[in-house]
Amino acid sequence: MRENKLKRRLKAGEATAGSWLSVAHPTVAEVMGLGGFDWLAVDMEHGIVGLEAAQTLIQVLAATPAASVVRVPWNEPVVVKQVLETGPVGIMFPQVNTTDQAEAAMRSVKYPPEGIRGIGCQRAAGFGAWFEDYLQHANQEQLVIMQIEHIQAIENIEGILAVEGLDVVFLGANDLSASMGLLGQPGHPRVQEAITQVLASARKAGVAAGLMAADAEDANRRFAEGFQFVGIGHDVGLLSATCRKICNRLERQAVLSGSKD
Repeated sequence: MRENKLKRRLKAGEATAGSWLSVAHPTVAEVMGLGGFDWLAVDMEHGIVGLEAAQTLIQVLAATPAASVVRVPWNEPVVVKQVLETGPVGIMFPQVNTTDQAEAAMRSVKYPPEGIRGIGCQRAAGFGAWFEDYLQHANQEQLVIMQIEHIQAIENIEGILAVEGLDVVFLGANDLSASMGLLGQPGHPRVQEAITQVLASARKAGVAAGLMAADAEDANRRFAEGFQFVGIGHDVGLLSATCRKICNRLERQAVLSGSKD
C-alpha cells in the first residue's frame, strides 16, 4: 500500500494548501494538480462529480504532486464504501454535527473490528496487486476529515474531536453562519469566534484544523493562526475570477473612429 504522505505531513504539524474540483473532467484535475497545491478535494457533495468520474480524477491526481481527497455527498456507509474503493488519499464527511455521527463516519471508513467497511478488491487495493497489505494498513493510512459547519457541531466539538482516527476538522463558515442565523455573513464576529474556538480545541486534541481562505494572503494569515489544511477557491470559481479580472481591465473603445477621405 502506498504511504499516505499528506497524513504524515499533517501529523508533523506542516501547513498544507489545496483547492476543490467540482468539474468532472480529467484535464481540469491535471492542470490544478500540477499547479502547486498540496491536495485537491473532489466534490461529490456540491459538484457534478459521480463515482466513475471521481475515480478518473483520483487516477489523474496520482500522477501529480497533489494528494486526492474526496468529499462524499453524505455520511452514508454504502457511498463511503464505494468511494474508498477508488483509492483517495483522504475522505471528507460533510455536516458532522454530533459525536454519534462522527463515530458512524469513522466506522464506515474502518475495516473490522474497528469498523464496518466491507472488503473489496478494487483500485484502492491495487486491483489485487497489494490486497493483503492494504487490508493490514488501510485503517491506519486513510486520512479522515470531518466538516464542522453547524452550530450543533460547535456545541459537540469536544466529543467529535475525541473520536479515535480523526485527522482533520474542516470548518465550513458559510453553512456555520447560516445555522447561527447569520446567512451570508461568514465573517461575522460570532462565526469567527466559533472558528477560533474549534481551532483551539483541535490543537489541544492533536487534530489538524482547516478552512477556506479568500486568497494566498488570507491563507498565510490562517497558517500563522495554526490552521494546517487550508483551501483556496475551486476550479470553476478560479476560472471565473481569472476571466473577470482580465475582461474588467479591457478598454473596449472604438479602434476605428471612421474612414478618412
